Amino acid sequence: MNDRPLVYLLFGIPGSGRRAILRDFFEDGLEKDAPILYFHPEDETASPEDAQIAALENVSIVRWRLDGSRVMHDKIEAAPDVVFFLAPGQADPADVVESVEAWITRNDCQTARLLTVVDCQFLKENPESLAWFDACIHFSDVVLLNHRDEAGNKWVRQFEEGYKKRHCPSRFLPVKNNRTTNPAEVLFPEARRTSLYFDELIPIEDDEFEEDAPDDLQPDRYIERLQSGQRASPIPSISKWLL
Repeated sequence: MNDRPLVYLLFGIPGSGRRAILRDFFEDGLEKDAPILYFHPEDETASPEDAQIAALENVSIVRWRLDGSRVMHDKIEAAPDVVFFLAPGQADPADVVESVEAWITRNDCQTARLLTVVDCQFLKENPESLAWFDACIHFSDVVLLNHRDEAGNKWVRQFEEGYKKRHCPSRFLPVKNNRTTNPAEVLFPEARRTSLYFDELIPIEDDEFEEDAPDDLQPDRYIERLQSGQRASPIPSISKWLL
């Protein structure tokens, strides 16, 4: 049992197979019977997987929503080893990250991994939505590629190569029938994300930097706010492509 509960956060759009993938994680990716607390967005439309997840004896479900950059949720009665947040499918990834990080700190938990499910067919048909997925992947250790057959091998290969050229450290893994080849490997708590926002950095002595401050002292580009309170690098809303 972990001294501090491990927290996972899963991004993705509605219809991308997120909840079926979560069920696979709950059943085959963790220690058997490990107590799991699952944060389910309260505005998500019901799916068949919801009932299947609810039937798992070791999973407790709490409904949650974003209030600005704060997690609002029902009363928690579980004492979990593992916590899973399913990000609202139409939410701003920066708002989700900021709120969940604050919740993790406030509840003395430990960040395990951030994951993004990419609906390859949707993204191929809506290439203008790439900026939203880019932001999710910026925060993610693992990128799960679903609906690949509908997009075609050439598109999937070019999509992955684009991130390799940018030296993206995230792992890109295929999903087939809403399952990954090795769920335990996907959930292994090792940071591989571009963002340092969730990292527990070691304080350093005050130094006078002759050049720009190192990356670990700079604000995350998606989280940073201007004096006006607006994001320095706003993320386009995904909702207009989900109509």
